[in-house]
Amino acid sequence: MNGRSNTCVAVLVATAAVLSACSADPGGARADASEAKRSIVDVVEHTTASIGGEWSVYSGPAAESCDRAGAAPGARWSYIVERVAPAGADPAADVERVEQAWEEQGIVAERFESGSADPLLGVRGAGGPVTSVGFNAFPQRYSVTGESTCFDRSVADLRGAGEG
Repeated sequence: MNGRSNTCVAVLVATAAVLSACSADPGGARADASEAKRSIVDVVEHTTASIGGEWSVYSGPAAESCDRAGAAPGARWSYIVERVAPAGADPAADVERVEQAWEEQGIVAERFESGSADPLLGVRGAGGPVTSVGFNAFPQRYSVTGESTCFDRSVADLRGAGEG
């Protein structure tokens, strides 16, 4: 195989790993609401700490519905933080830092970029303590979006308990 073929195979393998992790239900009914919430907050905070700077909460942690293969619907936590990208930011270096931070947490990461002449960069991941997580390193605004594993509880129940 030539270098380009090896690269294509590596991208396909990484994509398959991320997609299978997204469709899996790690934790499932074993995770409870407080563990799932703590996990997603920890992943998002670890991600932002790897880059540094002042981040603000855009949304969450908020309860939302999720589907579990072969089981009744459950709930998960969604959490989004953002910050204005500082002058002189290096999005490529920040994407690399995030990949390393996620690797430490058992999250499989996949980089992406837009197809423009000046591409927008980011990385998305799955597995480990989360269903999915994403980092957008856009020139004007950085953001981290995460979803916890799905657990056995209803969103209405969580909101009624003042947790969502």
